[in-house]
Amino acid sequence: MSRDGSTAIVAKRTAQRPVQTDEIRALCESAGLDVVGERTQVRGRDPTYDLGAGAVQDIADRVDRADVDVVVVDDDLDPEQAFSLEEQIGASVVDRTRLVLDIFADRAETKRARLEVRLAELRYELPRAEAKAKRGESSGRRGFKSGGEEPQAAQMRADYKQRIKHLRETLDQLDDADESVRDARRGSGFDLVALAGYTNAGKSTLLRRLADDLDVDRNDRRHDDLTDTAASEDRLFETLNTTTRRATVDDRDVLVTDTVGFVSDLPHWLVSSFRTTLAAAREADVVLLVVDASDSLETVRGKVETSLDELADASGTVLPVLNKRDVAGDLDAKRSLVGDLAGDPVVTSATENGGIDDLRNSLGDSLPDRERVELSVPNTDDGNAFVSWCHDHGTVRDPSYGDTIDFELQARREVAAKAEGRAAQLGDD
Repeated sequence: MSRDGSTAIVAKRTAQRPVQTDEIRALCESAGLDVVGERTQVRGRDPTYDLGAGAVQDIADRVDRADVDVVVVDDDLDPEQAFSLEEQIGASVVDRTRLVLDIFADRAETKRARLEVRLAELRYELPRAEAKAKRGESSGRRGFKSGGEEPQAAQMRADYKQRIKHLRETLDQLDDADESVRDARRGSGFDLVALAGYTNAGKSTLLRRLADDLDVDRNDRRHDDLTDTAASEDRLFETLNTTTRRATVDDRDVLVTDTVGFVSDLPHWLVSSFRTTLAAAREADVVLLVVDASDSLETVRGKVETSLDELADASGTVLPVLNKRDVAGDLDAKRSLVGDLAGDPVVTSATENGGIDDLRNSLGDSLPDRERVELSVPNTDDGNAFVSWCHDHGTVRDPSYGDTIDFELQARREVAAKAEGRAAQLGDD
């Protein structure tokens, strides 16, 4: 749902100081909202409004005076809290999760992303639709309960769950297709690298620094993450859709995928709705965990810990990258902190192209070891075509040409095994 041009007041309650609103304001900006004010409060959670009654009344007065369209609450509201706030304030109330879903919906360009967004929206809307049905709002009598209300709520619940089930089944099919693509890319000799981390950490800019001039294949449109460019605007969720580019690390062909950024304080069910998108990171050979060095020390700690939780089942190596060193304070302390949590980080400045060579070297060291096989094939047209294939899928060392072509191939295990089989077949022909 686009909110472009709407005015908003940001409201945030926290149990202890400091009260930080930078991220929720950035989320509002990404959603197209014009933030015209904010109201913060330090206190425990109110069961009726989340915010305290005094803050709610203050917001209601501001909404009335300035004709504000939306109040954005930087918290997850249960359905009753959202209903109560809207009644009291007299404006649309959006909580943090709803705002993020709106941004996701605006950024979703691929079939996969659109399906995942819709799945997340349905899971968010289900308890709210149930609460609305129980309030009797379908008859326009808020708070009035009729004998037909419970059956209506039950039917609504069944409808939502059926739609959720259908979306999950469709996404499972895409999971299988994505796994086939990853297997095919590995079988073609590519190592798979993913960029992960919080939004606005500089992942897209790092992708541009690492990538070669050419994309994976300008004529290949079978997989919707292939693109010529990777956007790097300074806004949250610029890359909801994954973007894959070709890179060369040492003498190895690598595919680097920029994935959707993490956001703090999102419920687990919302993150899990994007499992196919995050699979690019979890199934990569190496995950570059990009950390914003301009954040405060405690913010760095929280973001790294949350990112590691999301990557706990990653199959490859997690290599931390402390980015934005050009605008960072307490850099040594942050380097030490990230090192304690995730391993020794590579320190970079993607905007200034600083530390990129160090990153390439560390990435090369983190890639999976390659098999070394000695091969010998007849020096024929078929034999030369096979050597050319080996050049495309790995690294050919010390070739010698006589009656046979003898050489060493360094390649991924899958490629080396296939090469040995093809060489044996050529030798038998």
